[in-house]
Amino acid sequence: MSAGSGSTPLVESVTSAVIGVTGFDAHLDLFCGELGFEVSGEGVVAAADAARLWGDGPGDVETRLLTAAGADTGRIHLLKVAEPVAAAAHPHTLDVGLAGIDLYTRDIQASHDRLRARGHPWGSRPSTYEVPLGEGSISVTEGFCFGPDGLDIVFVQPGEARGTVAWDTDPARHYTELTSVVCHVPDIEAELRFWGPDGLGLSVWYDVTFSSPGLEAMAGLPAGTAVRLAFLAGAEGGTTRIEMVHIPGDVRGVDRRASQRPGRGLGHTGWSVRTRDADAAVTRAVRAGGRVLCPPFEATTPLHGTARLAVADTPNGISVELWQPL
Repeated sequence: MSAGSGSTPLVESVTSAVIGVTGFDAHLDLFCGELGFEVSGEGVVAAADAARLWGDGPGDVETRLLTAAGADTGRIHLLKVAEPVAAAAHPHTLDVGLAGIDLYTRDIQASHDRLRARGHPWGSRPSTYEVPLGEGSISVTEGFCFGPDGLDIVFVQPGEARGTVAWDTDPARHYTELTSVVCHVPDIEAELRFWGPDGLGLSVWYDVTFSSPGLEAMAGLPAGTAVRLAFLAGAEGGTTRIEMVHIPGDVRGVDRRASQRPGRGLGHTGWSVRTRDADAAVTRAVRAGGRVLCPPFEATTPLHGTARLAVADTPNGISVELWQPL
């Protein structure tokens, strides 16, 4: 089977979550001061490159690259937004578009207590619930914190942790790099095709529909809400999975996708994904139902080094930056 038929994965995971900020200090206090991330790069994306990546108008864009224990996935791109298209707002699980960013914690109750005491409120206390998986189930304990600029951060205390670079590198760390990025999409089948084996090459880890009082308590869902939850990950390498949420039926919140644009919106606005071949990734993204906003071009930025960069929207309008290191 040829690479063109989708046999060869073009990406391994989501490399970074793209976060729009009004200023860096509050985010650095949280991610570096509390969660153990480090600033691994900083500088300006020049106006001409910013316009190609994010559309005309933002000018020079100040950036920070945050990593955890040197992990090359599960990173954070902070973009300073001079004139946001909308005020900061925390997405609800029922809202359509990008939702939280997830990471593991050794002790979620300790995380809850410390972060609240440091001025970072939580939407609810940590909750445990069961997710069906095959003939059994897995236990999940999680809760979400309201970060700066409308950013939702989901903390997960895993029953059985997948390997992460941060914990492999430093087993004493309390937190990992990002383990998931979350979106709520109306057309989950189209999104699965885009990212799956015939698209960019990720694999479905599990895809289940269930309801749970624990999930409802944690996420603020109406009683009895059925949730379809699908996780996609690379077969090898890359910590950060894509977590797709779909609420069957007509239960919907606010559609936030128009304001979740990198370089223009605040909070969780997009994903940056490293690829081994930017041109092939763009071709396959279009074939899988995506829309190219910026064809591949070469640039040097504080976030990517020297790379070929491109931007596409997924079938559900999630902004994805594809980049190939040079």
